[in-house]
Amino acid sequence: MANFAQILVPLDYSECSDEALRLAARLARAFQGRLLVLHMLPIDLPGILGDFPSPAADTTRITSETTRLHAHIHSVLEDGDGVPALEIEVAWGSPHLDIVPYAIERRVDLIVLGTHGRTGVKHLLLGSVAERTVRSAPCPVLTVRAGAAAATGELRPAAPTERGHRRPSQVGEVGRMMTRSPITVAPDDVLTVARDRMAEAAVRHLPVVEGERLVGIVSDRDLPAHLGYLEHTRVSAAMTPNPVTVASDVSVDAAAHLMIERHVRALPVVDGERVIGILSVTDILEDYIRAARRSAA
Repeated sequence: MANFAQILVPLDYSECSDEALRLAARLARAFQGRLLVLHMLPIDLPGILGDFPSPAADTTRITSETTRLHAHIHSVLEDGDGVPALEIEVAWGSPHLDIVPYAIERRVDLIVLGTHGRTGVKHLLLGSVAERTVRSAPCPVLTVRAGAAAATGELRPAAPTERGHRRPSQVGEVGRMMTRSPITVAPDDVLTVARDRMAEAAVRHLPVVEGERLVGIVSDRDLPAHLGYLEHTRVSAAMTPNPVTVASDVSVDAAAHLMIERHVRALPVVDGERVIGILSVTDILEDYIRAARRSAA
């Protein structure tokens, strides 16, 4: 029998996510596990959906939302069998993109996810967070619709590897999947340069190079701490120095495990000290989806 020690529930205050929370709580009690309840606050990409949002640095917003989430969870669960062991997190991000990477980072054993059941045009325009999660998650996903009995949620376990993480249907080399000749910044560039390049290329990570030598990596998550000072702050002050790297001939499976073990979302691909590409969690998840579509065709 599976051991669901840590169960992730993304919560958006909708009826379907409340149904998912109730079911996840019952499972957590049955397996003596722990609930990890995640709520994501939307954040726009600069230059695409507006200016870089100053609320990302607003710890007051995170604190107030955490208080609200805690109260909501207890109001939903205390009319049942009580609240199991619980951890709450509020983060900036997109459910469509960030649930699976978050689950990978936290080594989640099960995701319980409410689904709105959109069909037709709404589904085409908005996409399905549940569908993307089911296809891409490294662990079983239990989907629950609002108004449906909790037992009707669909359990979709992924084929496990020796570490319990799903293996792509076609394991390839990093060089096949990586983004070649990635956009980079220099350590002496200011953060507005990094921000603008991320926005223009619609990416979240930039290798930091000095000449041709890799010296660090900077991501969109490094910027909010310096809001108000981006034009005066050097990339070197915000970057992660000496980042984890990978060679182009390494298998994607090995690269994915390296990301999980080192808690990173992107790996610069190097030839010696020279950057030749970058591989992100999104690249790997999109490859999973393509492989699933090919096998279903």
